[in-house]
Amino acid sequence: MINIVIGLDVHKRSVYATVMENNGDIIIQRNMENNIEMVNEFLSDYRDHDIVIESSTSGKYLCKELLKLNYKIHLINPSKVPEIYNNYKKTDREDSFQLADVFRKGGMKGIYIPSGEIENIRSLVRYRHSLGEEITLKKNKVHALLTSYGIIIKATDPFGKKGLREIENNYSNLNYSDRIVLRSLLSDISYIKDREREIETEISSRADNSNDIKLLMTIPGINFYTAAGILSEIGTINRFDNKLKFASYSGLIPSEHSSGEKVVKGHITKHAPSILRFFLVETVHSLIKYTKKFRSKYLSIVRRLGKKRSIIAIARILAETIYSMLKNNVKFVDQERKKMANPDELYFKRLEELSLKKISNMRRIANNGNVQGDSANLIYRGGIKDC
Repeated sequence: MINIVIGLDVHKRSVYATVMENNGDIIIQRNMENNIEMVNEFLSDYRDHDIVIESSTSGKYLCKELLKLNYKIHLINPSKVPEIYNNYKKTDREDSFQLADVFRKGGMKGIYIPSGEIENIRSLVRYRHSLGEEITLKKNKVHALLTSYGIIIKATDPFGKKGLREIENNYSNLNYSDRIVLRSLLSDISYIKDREREIETEISSRADNSNDIKLLMTIPGINFYTAAGILSEIGTINRFDNKLKFASYSGLIPSEHSSGEKVVKGHITKHAPSILRFFLVETVHSLIKYTKKFRSKYLSIVRRLGKKRSIIAIARILAETIYSMLKNNVKFVDQERKKMANPDELYFKRLEELSLKKISNMRRIANNGNVQGDSANLIYRGGIKDC
């Protein structure tokens, strides 16, 4: 059988296909409507051959539909392929040709295509994350508005019941227009909080079916929302050969510029999805407070690197720890008991209790809804902070 590669340049309304033999000869090129039935009819004679698609929004949709029909799909990131990304000749015909031609020469590798369940969790987590950013923006506007009138809210949580009563008592100090703006902002915050709870309820329901998410929840500072976010961006840990490659994917390794014997290392690459790096860095702030292992590592390098760079360094160690946990299917261990001269059994018991508490909290929210609204910010009440 002649080896054939098909390059598909996918747009919202059209698909341009180039069918190419392994020696570079073009069999056929055709422009067609972006319709799964029409595309399937065209590709039906090439079911056993490689099909290459760009990772655009339209491309991802077509990729999913063709995977359901058991085609051999390779989704690629064109920005990683100079022949496509830097090509001065940008036409549908040329792009589909380059997709097929570069792939047959071995000049590109397909990116990971997550399963349907991982895709669902990823979509929910990313939307929940965007709601968090939106609510922070609204709260900052409320603070700015009150500050412009010299109003200071003394409540610990300005947007809790006590804080809202203080704000209400100061309405009369605002002019008519700013009262309307303030009421609108507070109404928006309340509405977004309700959406957050709905999304977290759905995430918790899906997270309860994942053993990997429960493993990640044994790490202090990681609850079901954070665990679901990390896992949804990873997909499957088996696609990484070792912990260094996973750390690289996380964007937490320094960039390197080498010339001859001179090696210069710069800032971290930030190649990963930014939300994955966000979750890892946020978790570190809890780890360096509540775990002995990570706190001691942080203190050993903070004087040399400073606080910000030290946090990033610990985030990389966390990424490597997560890799080992998922790869070997083991829970988080702060320090090996066997290596400790006087192991604090109470400390380890509290770690385990915290993990069980988070799983119980996740299941409560899955069954009853997130009525308290604190699932994404689990508070340590006496837990292990004194250890």
